[in-house]
Amino acid sequence: MSVRLVVGIAALMVLAGCATSRSEVDVNVAPLSTSQAAATSNGKKVLISTVDDRVFQIAPRSPDTPSLKNDEVNDKSITERAIARKRNGYGKGLGDVLLPSGRTVSQLVNESVAAAYKQAGYQVVTEPGTPDAAPVNVHIVEFWSWFTPGFFSVDVSNKAHLRIETPGATALNVVTRKNESMQAVTESDWKKITEAGLQEVSRETLKQL
Repeated sequence: MSVRLVVGIAALMVLAGCATSRSEVDVNVAPLSTSQAAATSNGKKVLISTVDDRVFQIAPRSPDTPSLKNDEVNDKSITERAIARKRNGYGKGLGDVLLPSGRTVSQLVNESVAAAYKQAGYQVVTEPGTPDAAPVNVHIVEFWSWFTPGFFSVDVSNKAHLRIETPGATALNVVTRKNESMQAVTESDWKKITEAGLQEVSRETLKQL
């Protein structure tokens, strides 16, 4: 067996080990583009609360459906941190990708929606019971990142669907999709596509305010 082949097999084993194990990736909410100035304050206060209503499945047929390697689909302490699922070249589900302990998808989405409200001229408060603050209830119907294998490249995607409810107003349905093509998926790529998805959430929410 040639040295090159041995090295190649070793590399594949390392990659397989990474792909089959659980990873933790820290994700941040990027600010909206500074090219667009924030609107003048409209004098309105909002208190934003976000609930994770995503439905996880065991071994779903489609990679864009949230799932977990160890079938921990009913463990909120895990699902609230889950952002993606790794897959091999044939699309088989492998290890999952979680936010670090103490970070949740609800927190990230809350920050993204808050950024949109601030850009639109609202004052976003964080203390319950703040006088004159209208409650804004955000329901995360979908938020997930995944990749689709291909012969020469893979497509990495993120999708989101939020239902934003405010008393006395029509509910907003914020639906976004972000795609990128690359040769392989690394830990940093899960961070990149998820952050890009969060920024799309901010942009689309701003459009609807």
